[in-house]
Amino acid sequence: MWKSEGISLPKDMQELQSQLNSIMNTMNSKSKLADIMNTPAGQYLDGHPFFALTLLVFGAMATVPVGLFLTFAIVTFVTASIGFVFLQGFLLLLGGIALLCVLCGLAVIAFVVSAIFSAFYITASNVLDYYYSHRLHEAEHHRKPSKM
Repeated sequence: MWKSEGISLPKDMQELQSQLNSIMNTMNSKSKLADIMNTPAGQYLDGHPFFALTLLVFGAMATVPVGLFLTFAIVTFVTASIGFVFLQGFLLLLGGIALLCVLCGLAVIAFVVSAIFSAFYITASNVLDYYYSHRLHEAEHHRKPSKM
């Protein structure tokens, strides 16, 4: 490029240019890069190096904000998922405690009702036994004089 214009380059610049040319030849020999460069967009970028450099710098600079955003999105998603799991666990714990309290209350009420019914049954059976035993005793007492 510089030699064709008739400008002589220092030795270091010539070595740098030869290294750059070898890198470009290596990159152009890669099949994927060659396929990209054969597309209309690749040919346009090859013909407009300033725009290609601008696009390259924009892409390089955009990776940091995009990476930060994706990291934020992933961390937010994981945090929300963990929070959801903990919230569901907490709600299940509260529901289990409420169920346990209701069942314990029902057990106490069932015990009290059973005790009341048992006391009523025992009292009623004793009263009925006393009443009927007293009536049987009176009936036997009334029969005895008639037999004699």
